[in-house]
Amino acid sequence: MAILEERRGRHGVEPQVGGDHRVPVARPERGGAPPAHTVRLVLGVLALVLIAFGIRLFVGMHQRLDADEAVEGISALRILHGDLALMENNARYQGALDSYLIAPFLMALGPSLLAVRTATAFFGALYVGLMFALGRRVLNSDGAGFLVGGIATLFPLYAITFGTRARTYGLLLVLETLVLLLWIRLAWSNSRPGGRAWAVTGLLAGLGLWTNLLLALPTAVGLTAALARGHVSGWQRAWRSLALAAVGAAVGFLPWIVYNTAVSQLGSLRHLDATATAHSTSPISAFGYLLSTGLPIFVGVQQDDCGSSSAPALAVDLALLALALAVVYLRRRSLASLVRGRFSELEPVDTVLAMGPLTLLAVSTGFFPAVRCEPRYVMPLAVPLAFAVGLVLMARVPWRAIGVAMIAGWLAVEVVVAHDVGGPPADPSTAAQAATRVDLAAATVQVEAAHPQAVWAEIWLARPVQFYSGDRLVVGEYGGYVGFPATQRRAMQAEHPSWLFMDSDRQVAAFTAECARRRITYSVSRPAPGLVLFSRLSQPLTPSDLHLGGQSLDQV
Repeated sequence: MAILEERRGRHGVEPQVGGDHRVPVARPERGGAPPAHTVRLVLGVLALVLIAFGIRLFVGMHQRLDADEAVEGISALRILHGDLALMENNARYQGALDSYLIAPFLMALGPSLLAVRTATAFFGALYVGLMFALGRRVLNSDGAGFLVGGIATLFPLYAITFGTRARTYGLLLVLETLVLLLWIRLAWSNSRPGGRAWAVTGLLAGLGLWTNLLLALPTAVGLTAALARGHVSGWQRAWRSLALAAVGAAVGFLPWIVYNTAVSQLGSLRHLDATATAHSTSPISAFGYLLSTGLPIFVGVQQDDCGSSSAPALAVDLALLALALAVVYLRRRSLASLVRGRFSELEPVDTVLAMGPLTLLAVSTGFFPAVRCEPRYVMPLAVPLAFAVGLVLMARVPWRAIGVAMIAGWLAVEVVVAHDVGGPPADPSTAAQAATRVDLAAATVQVEAAHPQAVWAEIWLARPVQFYSGDRLVVGEYGGYVGFPATQRRAMQAEHPSWLFMDSDRQVAAFTAECARRRITYSVSRPAPGLVLFSRLSQPLTPSDLHLGGQSLDQV
């Protein structure tokens, strides 16, 4: 709110884009009613934020909770009971900030899909509000702020469909926008920011880096901007300010340091290396993934997980190329300054736009894996993409007409795509997709009614069931990461465990055959359509007995 209420800068002035001087403006009288313009501004921002919240909540409620989201929710439940989580409980190379922010919503609404989606919709609304503030600051007008915020409300669609999942990427957009805003305020400030402002910016950059390593990108861009304009305030002061920012960043990054030194010796780096190795590919293949599936899914022309497409990938790539060329033309003076080495002539909007090529470069060159059919590592591209569209719409009539035509075409395509957003796949090809076809919240009630000593399930079933039970059920998992080792040990020690399967799971036959071989008896029930529960086994049976894959306790 402090950012949104700032009307004309800290000292009642309107900053000029790329300028070193400010133009005095009239100050409102103190002690009186707020000016009508301020009231309209606040009401407009509030309406924009509420619309963004409603859209994201609607989309989110039409998507089932998956296992990765359930892990975030379980961690949040344990935080409410005093657990000090440092890293997320899957691969453990991302911070647990997402769970800390979801925890209050779970406390208010209970372990439910509504609680998780309300939290992620709140993150999305906050992102749109910050995009208004960033657009207003960078493009120097309230109208530009509303334009950029309005674009971010709906575009790109992947920032809504995937951003409303509790997998840190909705929070990533919030932190990316906030970090860019703070760095730009420091680099293009017409007054000398105090040490506190630099320390807070560094602190948020450190928290962002702990939360998701992708947030190193806006920090790198902001730091470069601060260095490019270091001569404005004097290099001695600039280095002193950057030192304060570095101290703040170290404090924000402290949870990662503690985990990787005191808890697990460089455990995050080892898990990150394993993940990068699993998704490693050549730069040519990575760039091909971006063009064929990544960018079409990202802008919303193709459904997530390589679902149905409403336009050819080539058409999307050509449209984005045209948008990039239009931005290059509109920012040709800044490019000329960049080529000539006159970095101080660059403007704040250039800092935001630099996130675009930097993100694509980071993903296509292997710094972050280009995962086919799931372009989550391209998420930072959402911010510069919204600004690129905004710049074209703010340009002169020919460019504006082109922008309006592109948006009209995009909206026509979205009408087709939005019809199936959040719906379960008609022909699921993976266990994760199959699990989305089952009402696991209702099934959990029936599983709890059987009073199982412990329940074994494949990870895409195990984690949502554990979450919907409020972490009361002892649920062991196979086929993925051991997110909660203590719970896994309790499941392995159960003398009469239960097993939960999808009807279509081929492991059901292997399970019944192994039980017959060992003369294990059990009861059979169906907690929900599509699920089968084998409860009260007469003897212990663990995933290792069935040679099922997944992480072992020794590998955690």
